[in-house]
Parts: sequence; C-alpha cells; structure tokens
Amino acid sequence: MMKKTLRIAALMLAIVMSVAVFAGCRSKQEKQEQQVVGTCAGFDVLYEELRYVTLTYKAMFESTYGKGIWDDPETAETYRKELEETVMAMLCNNYAVLAACAYYMPDISLDNKTIEEAVDLEIEAAREEYGGKDGFAKAMQEMYMTEHFLRFCIGVAELENELMYVLTDDLGIIEDDTAAFEAWLDEGNFVYVQHIFIRNDPGDDPEQNRELAEEVRRMLIQGTDIGEIINGSINEDASNTAPYFMVRDVYTEELESAALSLHEDGAVSRVADSGEGYYVFQRLPYDKSILKGQIPTLLNSWQWAKVEDIVNEYKKDLKVELNEYGLSIDLLAIE
Repeated sequence: MMKKTLRIAALMLAIVMSVAVFAGCRSKQEKQEQQVVGTCAGFDVLYEELRYVTLTYKAMFESTYGKGIWDDPETAETYRKELEETVMAMLCNNYAVLAACAYYMPDISLDNKTIEEAVDLEIEAAREEYGGKDGFAKAMQEMYMTEHFLRFCIGVAELENELMYVLTDDLGIIEDDTAAFEAWLDEGNFVYVQHIFIRNDPGDDPEQNRELAEEVRRMLIQGTDIGEIINGSINEDASNTAPYFMVRDVYTEELESAALSLHEDGAVSRVADSGEGYYVFQRLPYDKSILKGQIPTLLNSWQWAKVEDIVNEYKKDLKVELNEYGLSIDLLAIE
C-alpha cells in the first residue's frame, strides 16, 4: 500500500485511467479470443485456439527452417501452405479426443462436475507453480495461451484419462492384464536396445547425415562400444543415457521394424529414418528381473499408444470447417 499522501489525487487518477484503458483493451482482446472461427466434430473452434496453434507452429517452423522466415514476405509465402495445412491438422487433435469420448462414454463430457473439479485443481496448481496470479498470467501470455483455452485443454486431457479407464477396465477393448501382456511381450514383441540419433538440423544435408549414420552402424558392427559414441559428438539425443525396452505398437513403424528385427545380443540395425533424423539401434543383453520390474510401466505406455490409435481413427475423418470469419484470417498476420 502507498503510504505517501503527496500527489495522491493525481496518482489515483492515473491508476484509474490506466486500469480503464487496460480493461478496455483486454475486453476487446477477450472478445476476439472467444470468437468462433469454425467447427470440428460438431464443436465450436475459437480464435484463441487457432492463435495458439498458429503461433506455436510458426515458432517450430523457425527452429526447423531458420530464424526470421516469417519476417521476409517472400520467405513467409514459401512456408504458408505447409503452415496452413499443419495448423488445420493440429486443430483436429482435441476434437478427435472429444469425438472418441462421445462414442465410448457419452455420459461424460467437459461440463461433468468431476471433470470441472479436476480442471480447477490443475489450474490452481499451475498458478502456484508460476508464483501466483500475475506470474501465471505472464506465463500464459508467453505461451500464446489463455486461461480459457488452457481449461479446455486440461478438460480434454481429463476426458482422455477417463477414456483410458473405460477402454481398459470397463470395456476390455485394450488389454489390462499384466500376465497376458507379459506373455505377449515374450512372443517377440519387445527388444532391449540403445540407439544413436543424428538429427537433420536447419542447414544440414540429410544425405550427409545418413552417411554419418551408416558410418556409425559400421563402427558398431566392428565392435566400437555404443557408450563411446553416445558420449561423443556424433549422438544428438542427449536424453538417451540408458538402454530401454522398445515395445511393439508404441513407437513408429519405421523405428520398430528396424529395432525389432534384431534377434541376437549385439546385433546392429539398419539406419532408420524418423523424418527428423536417423537412428541406429543395437540390441543389448538384459536381466529378466529388469523386465519384470518394468512390466507395469511398459503396459501403461502400450495402453496409451492404443488409446492414441483409437483417437487417430476418429481424427482421420475430421476437418475444421472454417466460417466466414475464419476464412478471412491470414495465419501469417496472427500475432
């Protein structure tokens, strides 16, 4: 609280005026954020979501294709089509989840009391994490996010959690028995591996990176310890510090086909193209007790992959139908 009384009237007038101006701007901004730009799966798509997805992917494109690509009108036009297609596809993600939930559990929706209470708890936790209301608001702004849209996203995530339980516990569509899952694993549906990854960074020549991956493969076949390569300058996956179990249907088909083809300890895979770079896998020996201890975690990851498969089936038929306002928006102009 201000304790000095000098010029108090002038200061109060300035505060009132600034609050009024800010409130007016905020009101206008909120009105735009809540405008409907189209529909997807029978749900309204709001401007706040279009803005969030657009700005997020514009930033991602810059990290892939080079900083400043949106500053030059000519360069921006080069990536316009890819940006528009990506944004329209990504906008369908939440609604694919909602469509799947509506089919498998029609009695539970975003306005369900349990879902709303879970969202409130998550929002409160987020406010505390960012140091209170002001810190939370600043973080939302930096992430191109609004609290309203964040609530929507959290609600969708909570519904997807419920969908997992329904598909496993209630309907039995997805396996939930650890013994049955372990028996399935033993049929050749997992492999214990370590990998080297070479990323196609902006400015890289993908063919040169592939050649480097082939050289890594030759080194491993000739007996170089994979740990030496992981800790060297070639490997570009800093998070990959320990061997892991790769389970079928959890990873992409390209990576699985390369890794799961390894039937002997020490065997080295072909170079696998992930789209973002190149992987080389090596099968490693493991203790049965390690696998036993990880069965629940592996099962959970596999179950979530199956949920994703089901949601993706709904997404295949989805499309954002933009209304007149949505069609008038230039994604390159969104700030």
